[in-house]
Amino acid sequence: MNNQEIAFQKEASVYEFKRPTLLGVPTGLGGVASFAAVLVLGCLIGRTDCAAGDVYQFIDSAGVVHFSNVPVDPRYRQIRVPVPVAPVRLEDIHETILSAARRYRVDPALVKAVIKVESDFDPHAVSDAGAMGLMQLMPATASTLDVQNPFNPAENISGGVKHLSYLLGRFNGDLTLALAAYHAGEKTVTHYNQVPPIEKTHRYIQKVLAAYKTYRGKESARKSIYKVLSPDGRVIYTNVPEQYQDTRRYRVAYTQAP
Repeated sequence: MNNQEIAFQKEASVYEFKRPTLLGVPTGLGGVASFAAVLVLGCLIGRTDCAAGDVYQFIDSAGVVHFSNVPVDPRYRQIRVPVPVAPVRLEDIHETILSAARRYRVDPALVKAVIKVESDFDPHAVSDAGAMGLMQLMPATASTLDVQNPFNPAENISGGVKHLSYLLGRFNGDLTLALAAYHAGEKTVTHYNQVPPIEKTHRYIQKVLAAYKTYRGKESARKSIYKVLSPDGRVIYTNVPEQYQDTRRYRVAYTQAP
């Protein structure tokens, strides 16, 4: 039984489950085929250890992503197993965006634009390259940002906004370069010292900037009034609570601008 191998084939893509729990997932999968879905399938057929534990990953020269709980190859690097989370409301995601944007000093409208283009606000989205969650964090990036569960909206947004803030600082506030680095990687943009000649990256930047313009317009058309309690005891009413650090905030009114 220990030597048994089970393979599932669909078109040119093959999923393999072996002892010791080893998965080889081609990165060219179509649609939203995901590592998480493969893990669930592995659980259902009893070939994957789904208990909490260590999982390791590496990408070979053929572009195949390998996952294992037994890192017999020195190329393996430890990652976290995504844990399913309960459904969340868009209102909760909005509040999380505001909190992370305030913490890392990034325009909330920009964060919304990135999320819209990256995942269309789907917390469980997985790209064919393995990027996960609302802000589509790659496993290595999520690990660097200490995001233990990329499918948890709060963790994903916090990590993604932190990364976006870093890139904005890294490229001296140049939004176009920061977005290019978010999509194609910091090293790629640094290598070219400009937006790299990658068609997908150029389209990505255009989409995010268009969404950013839309969200900024929506934000300017709304009047959300917040009650802010400052550490020194002052009570402040404002429509820009992000400028007040280390405060408790309560939204007390919401009206449409004339």
